[in-house]
Amino acid sequence: MQQALHKYDDVVSAVERKWGIDRLVWLVPVELRDRFEQQMDKLNAAIERQQDVEHEVEVTLRGVAAIEQAAIAAGAKPLTGEYVEGRMPDGKALAIVPTGYEVSKVQQENREMCVYSVDEVGRIISAWQASELVGKVKDAFPGAVVEKVKTRTETILNDEIPF
Repeated sequence: MQQALHKYDDVVSAVERKWGIDRLVWLVPVELRDRFEQQMDKLNAAIERQQDVEHEVEVTLRGVAAIEQAAIAAGAKPLTGEYVEGRMPDGKALAIVPTGYEVSKVQQENREMCVYSVDEVGRIISAWQASELVGKVKDAFPGAVVEKVKTRTETILNDEIPF
């Protein structure tokens, strides 16, 4: 039973590295996804009973292969691992990836990087602009580039007046 579960984990881990964690089932028709989820329920029940696990693992792995082939046939593409790289102020490498699914792939391949999806960056900037003047400055001065951001713990507008 343990060997079958290790085999299952190895195959699913490889598929998740290729397609993204929990992404593949969303790339296939709902009927196939429902059948796969029913098979996952059977596998989990077999594990709980500690009976027929080897058989259910084999059936589930055939299901994994089937949903991968269906995704490919539908024109879906595996993750690319592409990113735009920059530097954080502390020198740590920053990677910006196109989707949330790409975050885990890039993070696994580049453990030392700080990895964000474009959507995450958008949410961070939106929250930041809502509480700061940066958005207004960028609107008032097209092409302005942020070079430094002062945090609230820094002294702001409390500099010496030279008279």
